[in-house]
Amino acid sequence: MKPTLDDILNGVPEQGGNGGKPLSPTKKADARSETQLDKISASAKRLLTEEAEQRADKIARLSAARRALGRDDNT
Repeated sequence: MKPTLDDILNGVPEQGGNGGKPLSPTKKADARSETQLDKISASAKRLLTEEAEQRADKIARLSAARRALGRDDNT
């Protein structure tokens, strides 16, 4: 015999709910929601900034090492 819906839901407590009415908008929903494209763009900008900072640090270290060796040329 297949279990009925009442058999399955027997131990589940009753839920309150709002009677099927649409949910009212929250303040967060009223604010400008960030789209997926906005999130991707912000992430890409952050990544590019971090990489640029790492390159600048590397160039500064290499320049300091060249100066320490007495070679000021960029070759």
